[in-house]
Amino acid sequence: MNAVLPLPSDLPPVQFVGRGKLGQAVADAWRRAGGTVGDVVGRDGAWVPRHLVFEATQPASVVGHLHSCLDEGVPVVTGTTGWLDRLEEMAARAKAQGVAGFWATNFSPGVHAFNQVAAHASKLMGQLQGYEASIREVHHVHKLDAPSGTALTLKRHAVEGGLPEDTPIESIREGDVVGLHALAWESAHDSFVLQHEAKSRAGFAEGAVLALRWTWRQHQLGQHGLYTMNDLFTP
Repeated sequence: MNAVLPLPSDLPPVQFVGRGKLGQAVADAWRRAGGTVGDVVGRDGAWVPRHLVFEATQPASVVGHLHSCLDEGVPVVTGTTGWLDRLEEMAARAKAQGVAGFWATNFSPGVHAFNQVAAHASKLMGQLQGYEASIREVHHVHKLDAPSGTALTLKRHAVEGGLPEDTPIESIREGDVVGLHALAWESAHDSFVLQHEAKSRAGFAEGAVLALRWTWRQHQLGQHGLYTMNDLFTP
């Protein structure tokens, strides 16, 4: 993220598709940053993509929403999880349609750093004998997908570092937990745990504001395709 990003006040109104907790938090953060919020529609509401879209609905709806944005040539950022089996299809379509899109299972910059550390730690721990790895994620009772997209992304980064593919993920749903993710190694002698716990949704929302600004710039520069947090925070 070396280049200066445009300010939210310099961007057109953002359409918000999805009235859930994430969408509301990002809309509030966008206003606080000086941006204008355009249409706010439910996941099944009627809408036509315009200007710039933030999508946060459900796995059954997201692919159709992305298709609508790409077909209209509208840059889109999505935080919906549970659809990544269609990722290659959407990435190819974004390039073909000449649109910049962005997806993240978690917009928190801290989670992005956590993933990078997890990959490095997995490389180191893979050289040691006698340790068994596991992943645990805890979220509020209203979260539908399990494992969480954030846990799957964490595992993907860790596997790239050497974590065994069959490492289990434990999913817990309780109370109003914003999000806790832990990657642990246990041996007969000790425990080694990496953990990220979100204190509020503000970190997700502020990261999403950065993603919206970055995606708009990419689109305006003609840098089309489907991007991730790795692209946003490339040194």
